[in-house]
Amino acid sequence: MLRTERLPGNFGVAIHGVDAGRGLDDASFRAVTEALYAHRVVVLKDQRFDEASYLAFGRRWGAPIPHVLDHMHMPGYPELMTVGNTEVRDRDAAIRNGAALWHTDQSYEAVPASATMLYSLKTPDTGGQTRYCDMVQAYEDLDAATKARIDDLNVVHAYGAGKRRAGEVAANPLRSDEQRARAPDVYHPLVLRHPVTGHKALYALGHGAYGIEGMDAAAGEALLDRMKDHVLQDKYFYAHDYEIGELVIWDTFSTMHAAVPIEAADGSASERLLWRISVRGRPDVYAQAA
Repeated sequence: MLRTERLPGNFGVAIHGVDAGRGLDDASFRAVTEALYAHRVVVLKDQRFDEASYLAFGRRWGAPIPHVLDHMHMPGYPELMTVGNTEVRDRDAAIRNGAALWHTDQSYEAVPASATMLYSLKTPDTGGQTRYCDMVQAYEDLDAATKARIDDLNVVHAYGAGKRRAGEVAANPLRSDEQRARAPDVYHPLVLRHPVTGHKALYALGHGAYGIEGMDAAAGEALLDRMKDHVLQDKYFYAHDYEIGELVIWDTFSTMHAAVPIEAADGSASERLLWRISVRGRPDVYAQAA
């Protein structure tokens, strides 16, 4: 029987009593999606997947997105990506900590991700958290005048073009002309209305956001800085410590996230390994409303 409990932070819920790897009936799956849209982050406890069953579950949420960085694809499963510090490529800090900056998945693409999930296979004794920011509550807390000023603005995004803050690393770099050609400038609303629930959220103020349509560069950067200062307050944060077998899913239209930097593994006690899927579109139980 599905049971939820609040996570030990400012938002998010853990869900017990579902076995996503074996498949969920529509009612149980819809309950999970509704929990996500209400709480921004859900953690499905005690899961067991292989690559095929994980990809099948991801497809229930939308169309899986192969990452623009080809070297991050899982062999045989280009829609999946390994995240952590256990592979040869992870000796490169730029790859290992490529997500250690505030960002929103695929915000640099014309059709961005709608949800991302990480399935935890190995966890270090210390470190390896992911931090999340509640962009819905951050929007709701703005004063009326600020909301009126920003509600109709569009932000220009490009992969890795956004301004970095202290402690943030550079984005994992694009490595070929082909990759760069797949990531031209795109525009998204600064205030995004959720395509399923209709709620408003500040959208994608990290990683690739670098200007505002119709504003000169200095004014646009200043407004983006002000909005990022606002959302990056402790009261909007949740930091997740992974357990083996957890599946963490977040609503990318309602959150930003950032990995905590980690060193390369030097033994089993320091190993971090997660499987990542990002999707675009609606979950299958909402298909008729698309």
